[in-house]
Amino acid sequence: MNRPSSSQNGPRLRMRPLAEFAIVFGASLLLLFVVVPAGTFETDNFGLSPRMLPMVCVTVIALMSLVTLLFGLMRAGPGEDAPRGGLRGAIQLGAAALVGIVLVDQTGLVIGGTALVLLACLAVGERRVATLAGMGAGGLLILLLVDWSGL
Repeated sequence: MNRPSSSQNGPRLRMRPLAEFAIVFGASLLLLFVVVPAGTFETDNFGLSPRMLPMVCVTVIALMSLVTLLFGLMRAGPGEDAPRGGLRGAIQLGAAALVGIVLVDQTGLVIGGTALVLLACLAVGERRVATLAGMGAGGLLILLLVDWSGL
């Protein structure tokens, strides 16, 4: 069995964090400057702008992609194996999001959103019952608060 030497693995391990950063940061910029402004509009209402929350969320995602890039580059030493998950994990997470969206549409935000949280946890590999229960309960409480407050 021929395995690539650590000198061959080094550039490959450094390319993964760069590729992930390019995709996530690029999508964040697209959302920040194109999608959010096109999908929201300013109102005369008292309070915060409808654009504020999506822009803050996208900005945090972009900053976290930068942090992930830095940690990924520091971690990608020449002796480490390539990270696992890849395309299969992305497909599972995409399927979980699609099922969650359909559930939100069919059952409402509280039930569908809680199911989406649980499906996303399962898609990223979480299998501990206590953690799943905590994430489900936390998601349910947040969604009940959102539903109650009318946000």
